[in-house]
Amino acid sequence: MVLLFQVLFSSILFVLEFAIDVLAYAPLDWFFDWRDFPEPRTLWLASLLWFAGGCVLAWLSVLLLTHTFLAIPALRIANLALAPIASAFLSQALARRRKKSNAAIVPRNHFWQSFWFTLGLVTVRFAFAVRS
Repeated sequence: MVLLFQVLFSSILFVLEFAIDVLAYAPLDWFFDWRDFPEPRTLWLASLLWFAGGCVLAWLSVLLLTHTFLAIPALRIANLALAPIASAFLSQALARRRKKSNAAIVPRNHFWQSFWFTLGLVTVRFAFAVRS
């Protein structure tokens, strides 16, 4: 019974941490929805800046919340691998929807910006957040 409770509790914490990581970029994505000029074609500098922004946000979150929700190493690795991908696809889907009303939006750019931002976020939290 105790093992079942631990598995259930760990699963809930994984979903919580995963959702926070995936949704961290969404407010930033909506903030830049107002643009009416075309997005840049090259993304390497923007991706680097989004990665740095994710690292800074993660560093601030580690200062405020030193412990991670996930104590099981396998779940932390799964979060490290899956959160950037899920965040990127979510951002791309939202951008495709908003492209109908704003032709200047390029969903591919939103995919990569979200991917790099979330990768920076989860990498720093993976490296520096303390397991409970």
